[in-house]
Amino acid sequence: MPNANLYNAGLWIVGGFVTVDSPLYPVRVFYSLVNGSFNFTLILVYFAIYCLASIWASQVTKAVADPYLDEVFHIPQAQAYCSGRFDVWDPKLTTPPGLYFISTLIGSQYSPYGCRVSSLRFHNVLALMLLLSYAIDCRGLITVAWKRDLNEPVRRWIRDARPISADMLHTGANIALFPLLFFFSGLYYTDVLSTSVVLGMYRLFLERKGARANSAAGLLWLYPVGLISLAMRQTNIFWVAVFMGALELVRTITANKVDFTSGQPTPRTWKHMAIEKFQQYSHGNIHDIALKNAGVIDFILCAISIVVATVFHPSLILTRLWPYVLLLASFAGFVVWNGGVVLGDKFNHVATVHLPQMLYIWPLVTFFSAPLIIPIGISFLRNLASLLLIPLFPRLVQKYLLISSYTAIALTATLLAIKYNTIIHPFTLADNRHYMFYIFRYTILQNPLVRYVLGPIYLACAYMVYLTLSGPWRPGSSSVLQTKISNGIIQRQPEHLEKKDSEQGGPTTSFLIILLATTALSLITAPLVEPRYFIIPWVIWRLNIPSLPPHTKSSPAKQSRKRVGRPSDRVVEFIRYWGWEGHDYRLWLETAWFLLINLVTGYVFLYRGFEWPQEPGMVQRFMW
Repeated sequence: MPNANLYNAGLWIVGGFVTVDSPLYPVRVFYSLVNGSFNFTLILVYFAIYCLASIWASQVTKAVADPYLDEVFHIPQAQAYCSGRFDVWDPKLTTPPGLYFISTLIGSQYSPYGCRVSSLRFHNVLALMLLLSYAIDCRGLITVAWKRDLNEPVRRWIRDARPISADMLHTGANIALFPLLFFFSGLYYTDVLSTSVVLGMYRLFLERKGARANSAAGLLWLYPVGLISLAMRQTNIFWVAVFMGALELVRTITANKVDFTSGQPTPRTWKHMAIEKFQQYSHGNIHDIALKNAGVIDFILCAISIVVATVFHPSLILTRLWPYVLLLASFAGFVVWNGGVVLGDKFNHVATVHLPQMLYIWPLVTFFSAPLIIPIGISFLRNLASLLLIPLFPRLVQKYLLISSYTAIALTATLLAIKYNTIIHPFTLADNRHYMFYIFRYTILQNPLVRYVLGPIYLACAYMVYLTLSGPWRPGSSSVLQTKISNGIIQRQPEHLEKKDSEQGGPTTSFLIILLATTALSLITAPLVEPRYFIIPWVIWRLNIPSLPPHTKSSPAKQSRKRVGRPSDRVVEFIRYWGWEGHDYRLWLETAWFLLINLVTGYVFLYRGFEWPQEPGMVQRFMW
């Protein structure tokens, strides 16, 4: 056995980072109690998630005592490290040894029991709790940053010991319950810890002190945390370097923009308008508007403006992007040294171009986030039906033609990608223990025409996902279509509504462009379709969804001070406030939906096993 003192030091270091990064960090709790912002529900949520994950992990170990599926490679490798044999490496492993090092630091404290199968699986329960902490803080940093005022809401939130709202807490809990994360928290896979570290990097990016002071302060920590993320999984490079680097780029440009006025009369020709726009972009005034107000042209202008602003501020941008550039350089060096991206089994994991991956993701997101998407979809259909009942007039016909042309282009590109780039990896059809086997078997492999019929469904799901990210709007609100018709004239929504929407904040065009580009880079290079590949794109998307605006801003506690009613009235008032009036009711539907999926998939995994004829007596189990 290696030196026990080394393990003790490692455990204290890891435990210290976990404690400091948690909303239950004693200093944060103390300041929250002092200023009266501590949310006691936080303890209940942590306890509930921990109990659910622990029960799930214990049931898995009870039913499947030995390593199962990919655990056959992961667990022996971790146990070899725990016993000090760091020269041992399974050539079938494709990911770096970050997970095994963390398990060695934790599990060896209780050797020879700390690295048993059950103990190693429990490490992912701890990783899920860490993920919960990061998700809560990321949600808080994102929502307070949406408040575009001059009082520095992020700095004020951090100064006040990061008070946790119901929305932050509920969103974080739902992300921890996300079926693809919760399921693998009971098995020894890399996904939970890998996602946790990426969220840890995301939190560092969001709360970086220098970003609020328009300086390079805080950049130093990003590089080592990014390296830790890459030690968990190679594809994290797209998220810790490309995604966050691009967001840093936009943030730097916006923070250093210079107000520009040409001093010339209002341009009347396209040439003069283009010159003026170019001058604005070169001064950092990029075209970056809220998604709820954006059209196709806005995304094109946003991309062009970012490129122009980058070209005119190279030295400034390099001083802010060096951690991300260094991460890319480090990763490139690893690829050259390793002779490829994956460590082992390179023959079955060859990078290729697989465009339909960017189609498969939308039905998956729609399925898992149905409670968030369906209300938006219903609102959209209602407003679309109202629009179609309006008599035609020239401006409306023009709008129809424009939308039809965009739809035709998107559908044509979709069908071409399906026809010429659909890849069925041998692993997909070789293992009937995965749900993806049955999805492919009974859809695109059922009939050659089915894959083309699914084309419009992919696009419809993608648009619903986009609308959900563009919020917030209430079901039935006309803002879903962002227009209204009055006396045959297409008008924008009233100014006071636009002002209210801007105060609530939300993602912008640059964020969506960066998210789509990063997701594409991480997915289309993989020939194998794995639901686990979609975890980080979903988590980032979910963290940035604006909540529905509350009907009332006063909490039951404040209302009770104004009037004292019967206890039953207070209970009803409390339920109404936290159910739908002061809280996004979709979060409760999402919680119930995730619990149902986890219950069904967990039951099927534990109690609905089957046997292969070639391996009698060996129970095979269904899983993601």
